[in-house]
Amino acid sequence: MNPEINKAMVVEDDELMRGLIQVVLNSCKVTQVVEAKDGADAIEALKHRDFRVVIMDWRMAVMDGLECTRRIRAGIDGIDRDIPIILLTGVREAGAEDEAYEAGVDLFLEKPFCIKTLRNGIVKTLNAKGDLGVIGEHPGDDVEASDRRRCAAG
Repeated sequence: MNPEINKAMVVEDDELMRGLIQVVLNSCKVTQVVEAKDGADAIEALKHRDFRVVIMDWRMAVMDGLECTRRIRAGIDGIDRDIPIILLTGVREAGAEDEAYEAGVDLFLEKPFCIKTLRNGIVKTLNAKGDLGVIGEHPGDDVEASDRRRCAAG
């Protein structure tokens, strides 16, 4: 299966956050967004459809984002193990970022976040995977650590 160029999955237990992430995805010309409230729902959807990118929270009921990432990277049930995964989380404990990358995420971003930082992260992640497609690059777009720390929600 080939992923549709304009399809993304948002795995987030907070409805308002899912909506905000969808706005950012729409600004990246992603028009089809499938939402999941936890990792178990995400795994089920990923078994039946391919996506261009997954944006996922860490701490959720039923199955958290890191366990979901590990299962995706294991390729369970035919899921594309190479799908780009962006972890967007409020977890700030020491070692959290390292733990996320060890689980297999492609990009770790903290909440609260700037819309521009998330958008740039999507572009950077898809570019790194060679899947930029319809989004296109914008001069000067990059996700710097300093951007992650100083941005506020919205």
